[in-house]
Amino acid sequence: MTFFTKKSSFPGFFLLLLLCAGLALGGCARNTGSGQDIHSMPPEEADDSSTVEETGTAAGVPTSETASSDSKKNAGTPSKKKKRTGADSGNSARDEDGHFSAKGKGLLVVLDPGHSQQVPGTMEPIGPGSSEMKDADTVGTYGPSSGLHEYELTMQVCQKLRAELEKRGYKVKFTHVDTYLPISCVERATVANENNADVFLRVHANGAENTSANGAMTICITENNPYHPELYKASARLSMVLLNTFCEKTGAKKEYVWETDTMTGNNWAEVPTSLIELGYMTNPDEDLRMAQDSYQKKMASAIADGLDKWFEEMPEEERKTHPALAGLDWDSTASSETGGTAAGADEADSGNTQQDEDRRGEDGDMSGSEDAQQDEDRRDGDSSEDAQQDEDRDDSSSGEDTSGTGSGSEETETGEEVLLDEE
Repeated sequence: MTFFTKKSSFPGFFLLLLLCAGLALGGCARNTGSGQDIHSMPPEEADDSSTVEETGTAAGVPTSETASSDSKKNAGTPSKKKKRTGADSGNSARDEDGHFSAKGKGLLVVLDPGHSQQVPGTMEPIGPGSSEMKDADTVGTYGPSSGLHEYELTMQVCQKLRAELEKRGYKVKFTHVDTYLPISCVERATVANENNADVFLRVHANGAENTSANGAMTICITENNPYHPELYKASARLSMVLLNTFCEKTGAKKEYVWETDTMTGNNWAEVPTSLIELGYMTNPDEDLRMAQDSYQKKMASAIADGLDKWFEEMPEEERKTHPALAGLDWDSTASSETGGTAAGADEADSGNTQQDEDRRGEDGDMSGSEDAQQDEDRRDGDSSEDAQQDEDRDDSSSGEDTSGTGSGSEETETGEEVLLDEE
């Protein structure tokens, strides 16, 4: 055994040979396979292939940790929007019943469940480049009768709304799925901006000191919004259609569309945006009704109906420039037998059949002026008349401060008498 004495140099030589052999084998291994290392991909390509995976407690929604870290990195900076592809030219925009159908069109709705249990505790600009600062978020209002916090109710409704929208063919992404982790209003808007959403829908519930106040309302930017005035027409039309459809389908009292530039999340959004107040959690009856699973499903269905109608009634000049709607056939209906159009079922058979396959392959992926009728619709309704807003607010007892609800989130700087749970 003198072989392995300290005086012998053989062990060192033997170890050196083993090391060289290992390096040679490792080099061979690295030169086999596809030869593509994902870490060497450009950031944009790597991001497109990974950020839209179905993760989190709600399928298709990123975990709050992931969503908030991405949005924190990019909040307040110009958005790098994902590329979007539209439907094939000539496909019908309508189903066999003649109604708008989102199937096969790749339309993306970003849902923002209002508030979180924890708040950022910081201030942020009310709009891009603004020196006016505002709380990044608040905890929202509370339902004494149901025992639900606003952030719990809005998440429950958004999860049902997501299921309803996906059933209709929409793609859906949440701004966050964990109600515990804080996320600011700017970060919420950044999710919609970076994913190039077709609609950014913010779901909230209202609160007031006067417990008799009840009803639904929607909120959008004004015509003179200093940040994104080009989005006013689409956002105002979205807010009006959503409110009318929601109240018609649910039986909720219709308040009005509030046009204001005091909502941070609306101001930072670079896509058509509306904030819907489902009802008043401070009203015992409305609070208990909104807590019911059956009514939550009804609210979700009503909102989905409103989105369908908004797309269906989109002015032609907007359709022509919309990446998912340009080139669609709006004059014919889809055939239930062939999946094509009734006017040209043979030609469209393979095209529309492929739509369902495309949707399955993309699952989890991607994450104009108003016409005279719109002005007439805006004047319609018992409490949505612009000229009568102040009187309606008094009559509906909605001119109350939500600070009495414990939300600490009143919109005092606007001079508006209606005091909401904050964004």
